[in-house]
Amino acid sequence: MNVKFIIPILMILFFSCKDVNQKKLNGQDIATVTTSVKLNKGVYKTGENIKADLVFKNDSLISTSIGGITIEIKNISDPADSWSHKVQLDNSFELSKDDEKIISATLLNNLPESLKEEAYGIYLRYNNNDKIVTKYKTFFRVVNDDELTVFDIKTDFVNDVPVYKLDGGMSAEYVIEKSAENLTSGISHSWDVNAPGSGPNHVLGTPNYLEKSVNKTVDFYNKTFGENTEIETVLISSGFPSIPYISNALKAPVLPLHFLVSVNTVKEIRTILETANDNDIASYATLSHDPSVPYAVSWIKLLELPQVYKDFIKQHNVKNIVILGATGTSGGETKAKKIVYDSTSNEEYANRSIYIMYPGTSPDDVKTLDKKIADLKDFKQQDDYIQIADWESGINQKQLDNFSRDAKVVDSSIKVTTITAVDLGRLYALGSYSTLALMHKNKEKFDGVKGVIFNPYLISHPTIEAKKGFVPLLYWQLVGPNFTVYNMENDVFKAVKHFYPETNVKNLKLWLNSTRNFGAVWSATNLKKELTKKGYTNFIENNYTVDEVWDLSDGVESPSELLFKEVNDSYGFQNLKKWSNSLKPLTIKDIEELSEIFGGFQVETK
Repeated sequence: MNVKFIIPILMILFFSCKDVNQKKLNGQDIATVTTSVKLNKGVYKTGENIKADLVFKNDSLISTSIGGITIEIKNISDPADSWSHKVQLDNSFELSKDDEKIISATLLNNLPESLKEEAYGIYLRYNNNDKIVTKYKTFFRVVNDDELTVFDIKTDFVNDVPVYKLDGGMSAEYVIEKSAENLTSGISHSWDVNAPGSGPNHVLGTPNYLEKSVNKTVDFYNKTFGENTEIETVLISSGFPSIPYISNALKAPVLPLHFLVSVNTVKEIRTILETANDNDIASYATLSHDPSVPYAVSWIKLLELPQVYKDFIKQHNVKNIVILGATGTSGGETKAKKIVYDSTSNEEYANRSIYIMYPGTSPDDVKTLDKKIADLKDFKQQDDYIQIADWESGINQKQLDNFSRDAKVVDSSIKVTTITAVDLGRLYALGSYSTLALMHKNKEKFDGVKGVIFNPYLISHPTIEAKKGFVPLLYWQLVGPNFTVYNMENDVFKAVKHFYPETNVKNLKLWLNSTRNFGAVWSATNLKKELTKKGYTNFIENNYTVDEVWDLSDGVESPSELLFKEVNDSYGFQNLKKWSNSLKPLTIKDIEELSEIFGGFQVETK
């Protein structure tokens, strides 16, 4: 089925949350009633009307009476907010066996300007054979025109060159933008910031958040590459720093296996998962805090390929699917406790399950989580800490199995390859290896290695860097500079010497590619000091007082702006595109050889 027909269908889906009554009251059988509240939208602005369908379904063999129906709307982002709104419905009715009753109601007319721009819970209260039932059902969010409820990538054209500008999201959404930069030989920044030197603008949760995110991904690619363009290889992964380089080497766009959302409550994540899973998008979530974002943040993680991904694979006649991630549970941010609530099973990574992450990036994770997640204390967590797949870079066996199966269901002839490592650091290194392997495979179009570019999380321009002869050293800026320099000498240089044995690594240019929002001056300064101690002197430095954000109104100063000017003023982007398109991409066999040579990651093809 063509994806353009699927998206409108998803857009009109209601957002709902279900519950089932108990079957005994004072020892007597009572009807099992399933209820849901289906809002006409998940996000509202001042002046709009909130409408809903209330659904009551009798799933039992006996009849029951329903009455006393009340809807209450309360602020769940800020429990101290005393505002609430109640709607009393006059409906009362009998439900016989398998009977269903739908009541359409307006819950609130003309949303008042005084309402805070936060999340509001919908609570349903009713009598079932004189037993009063009260349940949280779903939520909606009040927003203004400037707030995001799904990531956005704007495409501008400067001198006919596409400029991609990500707003919202984080690493996974970033690799979508970078896939476009790589495959069209354009340019992109990292992301718009919420303040100078800070993190990305937050994407606020709505019930259909996951559907919107997967649809946005496919829509963007179809618009950027063309709806019927054949794509040989697609990469399914999260968004750690080496992914843009691996994507570039394979000439493969990335379909993210998760998306980042900002929330204040567990209730929002529960509803997002229930909405997604009720609409056949199998998923679970990790929920925690990130110092670069003012809200709590959650990765909503796919457990199977959604239909829009499968349609994309079929529509573009994809021949190879590469699934990539870290499988270890002892490194990175893996410490967690599972939320215990009725709709989830005890199975690890069960559909709808929520894991509270304790990343250790706060002096006291518990206090920070309680501060950022308003209702965390209302939910029971399992008693003991467990270790799960890294919340940003990890992949679990269930995902590996399901993604592989789903790709084969699309077309049994698709070659499915998994690239995994227990140690995430080995997958960081694969960014360097794949760049060098691409250069060597097309050595007649490169003039050897000219330098190493120290790219902190998250800056990259793989095509332009390779054209300049620079190999990336990808690092997390909060680790010590001695560790990063060790990786250069004992990993990157080893790989350089393997492919280009005549290279004098001491003469390579060392580009300290930090910015105010990635690493800042302290990271670059510490690296330079460490490198100088070891006798290196050939440095390229940035203006460390600017962000990696495309904004020509304040002058040409960010790395993306400077690279654009450099290419545009020299050989030009049309020549860059011709050159890039002429390169032979790496094959799975090439990646297998890298695994054999350098070790630490596994490649398996089905």
